Amino acid sequence: MENEMELQQIIYKTLAVQIEFGVYRFEEQLPTIEEASQLFLVSTDTVRSAYLRLKQDGYITLSRSVGALVKVCYDTEDTDRHIQNFYALRKDALIELSRSMRPLLSYAQWVGFKKASPETLDQMEALALRTDILPPYRMIRHLQLIYGSLQNELLMRMVWQIFMFFQAPLFSIRFTARRYEGDNSLLYMIRLCRQKDWAALRSSIETFQEQLSRALCSFYDSKITVQSPEQQIPFQWTSYKKATQRCYSLGMELLKAINREIYPAGTFLPSLERLAKERQVSVSTIRRTLTLLNSIGVTKSFNGLGTQILPQEEIAENCDFTNPVLRRRLLDYAQSMQIIALSCREVSRITAAAFTPADRARVMERLKLLQRLGRQELASYGILELFTHMAPYQAIRNIYTELYQQLLWGYPLRSIITVQARRTACIAYLDTFMECLEQSDVEGLSAHLEEFIYSELRFASAELEKLGIGNVTPLALRDFNLSF
Repeated sequence: MENEMELQQIIYKTLAVQIEFGVYRFEEQLPTIEEASQLFLVSTDTVRSAYLRLKQDGYITLSRSVGALVKVCYDTEDTDRHIQNFYALRKDALIELSRSMRPLLSYAQWVGFKKASPETLDQMEALALRTDILPPYRMIRHLQLIYGSLQNELLMRMVWQIFMFFQAPLFSIRFTARRYEGDNSLLYMIRLCRQKDWAALRSSIETFQEQLSRALCSFYDSKITVQSPEQQIPFQWTSYKKATQRCYSLGMELLKAINREIYPAGTFLPSLERLAKERQVSVSTIRRTLTLLNSIGVTKSFNGLGTQILPQEEIAENCDFTNPVLRRRLLDYAQSMQIIALSCREVSRITAAAFTPADRARVMERLKLLQRLGRQELASYGILELFTHMAPYQAIRNIYTELYQQLLWGYPLRSIITVQARRTACIAYLDTFMECLEQSDVEGLSAHLEEFIYSELRFASAELEKLGIGNVTPLALRDFNLSF
């Protein structure tokens, strides 16, 4: 998952919240380190670090003989105050995230259910009927079983972080936990899977996600009386370590400038110092960014001369596909493409439905630019990049920004599109996108974007298979009927 420091911070915060919310009370025992490792799907070292910090901050005592015991003694008023303050500080982020769940995850969850084996469904059912496991832990295990069938590690990391920010605290409150205990939605979904009633399953998933969002809003209206401050805690998903975040986003900015021929092929980029000043970053960040662009074959650095932009036809031959780091990142790229493929139709629908005439003109301008440059294969990239700014919810903008930046790693594959039939298809898709925009055809735009992204995913998967990179075959969903 994320790096260990970030993970142990999330586990620490989650357990601290559960203690403050009264899930674990004075002198009650927390799960053992091994049990917590299994419940949170993290390493024992991560849990141990979180427990040591809980001990350091006075929440628990920790000993070999009795394990972790709650040290603090909170009464009902303390617990209520903790709940009030926690939710007041996260109101905007939580409500937006709850409303983002259906467009982001409903289709992926449906596909995950549909691909689940009979044995997996049996596991889900047995887990749903257990009362000795707290609701947050049951839910995270269910999510692992549902999304696990997609074999996408990046998707699991995203779902995990959403869960820890949104559902885990909500189902750590006795009032909402009791409501979850009495909800048979999961058992109903399992039954629909066994009956192969896929349309009803999709409807049930969307209904559950919408009910969860309404339940959160109702909880705020009826229970949270503390005024939310202007400065609140946002939801932020990072798909890679924060230390390299700026390097990747800057790499994507430079790549966009290269595609728009601000830096034409054959020319040299400005000096390190000038780029650092223009982009308002350090010279070392620019140096790391250029190393990244060199590794994917977009640029080539020459001692004493600088960094040259390579023409499209030379990118693949200058890209070292044997580099272990690049091979790992290419797998990240394929996993990002699958997440986008499973969500872009709904995200596109709600984004395009809210377009103003100026928004529509902005998207059209981007597509016409790609048409003029003869880069029709980047049409989907152009639309997706605009979603990072124009999607109606901050959570979607954040997640799509992260996914879009991961697409940087797949850039070398663009240079090996040599089949004329594929070039012709890309031109046809670009024309279709512009036609849908002109006619304000939201459904058509969304459907064709999804179709194009799936073709991109399957193309990328096929190329990565040729390179022997990871187990990418399941990501392409080639053998899977995605319709009802």
